[in-house]
Amino acid sequence: MKFSKILIFLFAFSAVYSVPVELKNVLTIEGFQENPLLGYGIVVGLKGTGDSDNGSHARQILSLVAKNFGFRISPEKLKAKNSAVVLVTATLTPFSRAGSKIDVRVSSIYDAKSLEGGELIITPLLGGDNEIYAIAKGNLLIDKNTKGVSGIIPQGAIVQKEIDQKVVNEKGEVVFLISENVGLSSCLKIVQEIKKNFGDYFLSAEGNKIVLKVREGSDILDFISKILALKVDIEDEPSVIIDVASGAIVSGGNVVISEAAVSYKNIQLNIGSRTQSFFSSGLAGKSEQKAFSYIRNTATVSELVDSLNQLGLSGRDIAKILELLYKNGNLKARLIIQ
Repeated sequence: MKFSKILIFLFAFSAVYSVPVELKNVLTIEGFQENPLLGYGIVVGLKGTGDSDNGSHARQILSLVAKNFGFRISPEKLKAKNSAVVLVTATLTPFSRAGSKIDVRVSSIYDAKSLEGGELIITPLLGGDNEIYAIAKGNLLIDKNTKGVSGIIPQGAIVQKEIDQKVVNEKGEVVFLISENVGLSSCLKIVQEIKKNFGDYFLSAEGNKIVLKVREGSDILDFISKILALKVDIEDEPSVIIDVASGAIVSGGNVVISEAAVSYKNIQLNIGSRTQSFFSSGLAGKSEQKAFSYIRNTATVSELVDSLNQLGLSGRDIAKILELLYKNGNLKARLIIQ
């Protein structure tokens, strides 16, 4: 998706600061997590915007569906353009129970022009063990950012089977995992706070993993809720979050980029170099001319994005450049791309 200008939001602070955070926001329990579900289905009721006859198996699949209900229909008599083969995904949360409903995402996998107005027919959703955990169906709400080739069905799947979630392992232990977004100093604070309040249960802490021993006969849910209710001052470390779909960048005002040279598509970007901004006029012709841009040493993310906007780069291009700078160590913050 192209953007004429990428938006950037800055929090104006010049130093790392701490905020009190409940541990429920930064801890998860090993073995007690969300599980992805996957299925393949057919969206019907399209107005000629479905799959073409080339490459799609929509007609064959619909013929097999009809056969399962006792009807014999030749695939050649079906119109593929009124239907589309789709990938169907959902997430089974730890608290999903049989009979509950979960949201579903549907995406075209062939050459359908749009799924708008379509309805997903009954589609089984499988877990990683190839067992059916939910059944999806319903009318689509189209995601306009994908030009109509994907959408969601709110509460579109009924859970058929629960995934066995083990809060306490076979050793009688509860293992907490600290979020990867939490820095080292904050990890140490979390460990110290748990040891301070639950020292008798504390077994070990390594990396982002904390292991606690559960006493026999204790109320495990009450035990966990008390731990998750603890508060720790978490340092707000520099970070840059990019939402490519909307073109938004959220960044701390203190995030800088050190000296670097970037050659990307038709631009040559110099950070910390005295090269002047100009367009080269080589013999290769206009199609291969490069725009050179200079940004002062230790430029901020805001200055970089402004320069790239002036050069007409799309949101995806800007996200890619920031990703390359991050991998090279020039972006002095954590980079999160959504």
